[in-house]
Amino acid sequence: MKAADKVMDKGEWCLRRIQHITDTWYVREPVLLMTLVSHRVEANERIQTIRCGQGRIEYNRDYVSQLSDEQLETQFKIEVIRILLRHPYRQPPQNNLKCSYIASNITLNAYYPFRNLPYKAADFWPSQEFAKKNFEFYYRELKNLDQDNGADNKAQGTTISNDGNTTTGSGGDTSESDSNRDDDIENTGESTSTAMEKAGLWEEDDYLDHKIGEIISFAQQRMSWGTIPGALRETLIVSLRPVIDYREVLKGFRATILSSEKTLTRFRPSRRYGFMYMGKKSTFTTRLLIGVDVSGSISNEEIDLFYATINRFFKYGIQSLDVLQFDVDITGEPVSMRKARKTIQVTGRGGTHFQPIIDYFLMAKKMYDGLIIFTDGYAPAPEIPAGAARNILWICNSKRNYERHLQWMSKMGRCCWIE
Repeated sequence: MKAADKVMDKGEWCLRRIQHITDTWYVREPVLLMTLVSHRVEANERIQTIRCGQGRIEYNRDYVSQLSDEQLETQFKIEVIRILLRHPYRQPPQNNLKCSYIASNITLNAYYPFRNLPYKAADFWPSQEFAKKNFEFYYRELKNLDQDNGADNKAQGTTISNDGNTTTGSGGDTSESDSNRDDDIENTGESTSTAMEKAGLWEEDDYLDHKIGEIISFAQQRMSWGTIPGALRETLIVSLRPVIDYREVLKGFRATILSSEKTLTRFRPSRRYGFMYMGKKSTFTTRLLIGVDVSGSISNEEIDLFYATINRFFKYGIQSLDVLQFDVDITGEPVSMRKARKTIQVTGRGGTHFQPIIDYFLMAKKMYDGLIIFTDGYAPAPEIPAGAARNILWICNSKRNYERHLQWMSKMGRCCWIE
């Protein structure tokens, strides 16, 4: 009974301390408070520290009891800003949780002056080109570290193993004890199991992602940011803009072409035998035309990124795509893709003119549900009939080019950018 009373006392004490954070934020951190109260705050003795996800912020009471008031507020601020950046709710299936957690912390450290939060961009990439990027960028680069044959990573002294561990070394020597390799992340003091636990609730959740977006919109309208730094504030506002979302892009094109695939179903009777035998139904799919700008102003790396994006469409239900490359004119025949490809032959590399790809789409519009154009936007605006614009999506190669060409692109279809 005494032990139960102690646990109860500890639980009430933790709640009072968390309530104190709420009261403090009510006065000076309105956007953090709105985000905090949008989630359930619950004790969970099965975890070691504090984590967020699935509409909850969970904490271990023993861990909370050991923290000073300042440390406790910092730990809650980390998780709340993580939620504001929507990292726990933008997790595609089969995502590497370890890389997600590292990428999230790198992003937080890039935009907020946390003192003891593990992982910074400089721990992995010494170049300033990797400073102040977004979560998706860091996740992709972390995943790529394993695919560079180790040469660049050894020079930098940082490697991520397949299970997400990091090891360090110099001059190509990354050896260390097995126990350190398996358990500890050098220079961070944080174990792999802890990092995996911290990201254990992270999953794709469109509802909560939209809910946090509404909080950011409210803060922007009321200018109620509190002490959120300007760079982080701008990043949150930018997150409301239409960075490419593969599923939403594909939902935007109505499926009008009947697929050749047929499946048996009990809900439709056989034409000859009625409900004694299963009938057949045809499934609908989306047929898209993809225009890839291969003009001289597009780098090889950007073309690779365009095709990597196209390859990802197949993960979201698209069964076939027709891809056309263009510069001042269409540079070849449409290439039909029914699965992701590793290599693509690039032709062209001249100037840029959008009208040829638009004209091709208009002539063949009965074959396609929509046109997606990957480009940097540097060309005269084409002429597009008003009715056709709703079936066109422009995807710019950078945020800068998106903002530069938004005014005319938005009149000729939807537009977004990809990083």
